[in-house]
Amino acid sequence: MNTTVRRVSLPDQKRILMISDIHGHADGLRAILGKARFSKDDVLVIVGDLIEKGPQSLDTVRLVMRLCRTYTVYPLMGNVDLWRWEFFTEQRGADWPRMADYAFNAKGWWGSSLLHEMCDEMGEPLTRETKIDELLPRVRERFRAEIDFLGSLPTILDTQRMIFVHGGIPHERLDELEGTDAFPLLKFDDFYNAGLSFPKYVVTGHWPTVLCSKTYPIYEPIIDRKRHIICLDGACGVKTEGQLNLLILPDWRSDGYSLLTWDGLPLITALDSQAGSPKEEARYIPWNDHAVELLEKGEEVSRVLYHGRPMTVPTQYIFNHNGVLSCIDTTDYELPVEPGDSLSLILKLNYGCFVKKNNVSGWYFGRYKTNEVNEP
Repeated sequence: MNTTVRRVSLPDQKRILMISDIHGHADGLRAILGKARFSKDDVLVIVGDLIEKGPQSLDTVRLVMRLCRTYTVYPLMGNVDLWRWEFFTEQRGADWPRMADYAFNAKGWWGSSLLHEMCDEMGEPLTRETKIDELLPRVRERFRAEIDFLGSLPTILDTQRMIFVHGGIPHERLDELEGTDAFPLLKFDDFYNAGLSFPKYVVTGHWPTVLCSKTYPIYEPIIDRKRHIICLDGACGVKTEGQLNLLILPDWRSDGYSLLTWDGLPLITALDSQAGSPKEEARYIPWNDHAVELLEKGEEVSRVLYHGRPMTVPTQYIFNHNGVLSCIDTTDYELPVEPGDSLSLILKLNYGCFVKKNNVSGWYFGRYKTNEVNEP
């Protein structure tokens, strides 16, 4: 698919709501828009990756389609959206085994895939024996509206002060990018650390902001006012503790903003104080730099060496990756906590609770009570 650019003038005196990487979490999108009191007086920009890596991909596509009919909404193409559209329309050849493997892996990892949901709705549950080449014409006919909607999503949204694109752009000369292969702009890995800067703000998703964390893991958007870059992706669906980030500008000219988040995790209420450890002394193991050396293995937690530093990590987070002992998505950071604080519970161990507070994950070792309701 070639790059397409949609150029619009955002209205004055209307809130601009920005979100990315919903990844099949329709209930999360409903919850966070409800919390924001999203209305016809607002503008919503969805910066790609509506589907996969979550349990409600088909519902998410239909929800966004309905929002577009009723409100001012600008959804953009993401790399995952493009992959699925290309499969359904056979744009890059009929790689049935690869698609089947992806669908079943997604079902195992995230509980669903777009293809599974489509097949279930058709009354033809997807199995390893399914002949996808024979199934696909029926899927295309039944879900033509949803597939066409994915294919219609633009690559770039250009506005007065902001350029929105799922992955990133190498420069701001959009006329030169228009008509080129869209994929490099949708899957521009680690765009924030590419050393680029722009006259307009470039607003992206795709690369979870937590991967830019050097010490303790933080999932909120990155807003770089000097280089004019905003990164939204809170790793919703990609990681257990990931979240949707909804960044809200009171007006397109405004430098101020507010942030709403949703993670769908169960909540606990802290009963004890915890001073927390110094942030600058903490260490975080992300999935793109995860090799460790095992020092001592325990049933619940283990000691590992990470870049020369001993760390205590959940044993269940240790795995073998292509012959390399690895551990991901954990930290030795201890959160500062006060009695009454609400914490998102990621992992409960006798050792302590791995939790998230104010978009930062870390350890809490005190007493707590379980909340009956997880507020959006």
